[in-house]
Amino acid sequence: MSRETLLNQVAGLVQQKLKPLAEDIDRKGLYPEAFMRELGEIGGFAYVGSSEEGGSGLGLSAQIAVLREIGKECGATAFSAWCQAACAWYLHQTPNQSVKRYLPDVLSAKVLAGTGMSNTVKHLAGIEEHLLQAVETEGGYTVNGILPWVSNLGANHIWANTAQIGSSYVMFITGAQREGVSLIACPEFCALEGTRTFAVKFDNVFVPHEDVLAEPDQFTDFIKSIKTGFILLQIGIGAGIIDACLKEIELANVGSETNYFLDHGFDELTKRYNTLLVKTEKLAHESYQNQANLLETLQARADASQLCLDAAQSAALHAGAKGYLMSSPVQRRSREALFVAIVTPALKHLRKEISDLEFMGGEEFSI
Repeated sequence: MSRETLLNQVAGLVQQKLKPLAEDIDRKGLYPEAFMRELGEIGGFAYVGSSEEGGSGLGLSAQIAVLREIGKECGATAFSAWCQAACAWYLHQTPNQSVKRYLPDVLSAKVLAGTGMSNTVKHLAGIEEHLLQAVETEGGYTVNGILPWVSNLGANHIWANTAQIGSSYVMFITGAQREGVSLIACPEFCALEGTRTFAVKFDNVFVPHEDVLAEPDQFTDFIKSIKTGFILLQIGIGAGIIDACLKEIELANVGSETNYFLDHGFDELTKRYNTLLVKTEKLAHESYQNQANLLETLQARADASQLCLDAAQSAALHAGAKGYLMSSPVQRRSREALFVAIVTPALKHLRKEISDLEFMGGEEFSI
């Protein structure tokens, strides 16, 4: 099936099944599990997997386009779908065949999946201490610690984590059904409540070698192989929100003579957006071939954050007093856009890494 045909099916499912739920997802914290599973059934998560792995092999750019379609109607669900896609990306990239047994079910959403990599990504950028620690034991590793924010979780979901072991790290798959794993409710968010986000406690959790995505001696190469894809997939979330904001700006401009005086008008935002989409497409193709430039990827992701913020604020200002109502779409989009700029890697994190890489002449730090 072609990329265009698959994306048309995704767009149809979003309109039929997700759009009617968007307000309840945002206001009541509804988790759209049925939509996520239906999306998997029609191939909505299969893009990063090869045909041999049970995927469509259409690549990261197509998966980003799926997340964009979801984000047009619901930024929270686009984020949950990103979690699923990111876990699939890790499983696709792992050199360890035993853990790939999870991949077909993640690609089809028979198993829903998250990504507990926020702490690791920030730790490797020198921003915070690593919160999970591992010791080697017979047949695998024992892991202890608490991660504060992990999304797209549930009693039968799986997710990826990294634990520090001495001077290196081990990355692995686990789930809430594992002995010693506990899901702890988080404080209420201002948005993204429908994403099943928990703190995760590990109390002497055993991780067998067959669930390891990257052993300590594989970790440096593995994290480099997944990092650009992890970051680029997030642009799909922001792209959908930008689409929605541009639509609201266009609607608000009908019959208005004063919106002309606002900054970040429709034409300016559209020009910036088209530039971002072209750049993202290029980087996604390169990343799928393990050739993407990290500095360019970080810059594209930072541009997506800033553009999302500008578009959402502009949409609210164009809407005027109507945009300040809780029922207004631009009110929700403002909160979703803020999330795009603070989710790991946050805009300040991205700018730190960009500065560090530019100082090093574009060369990535050793881990």
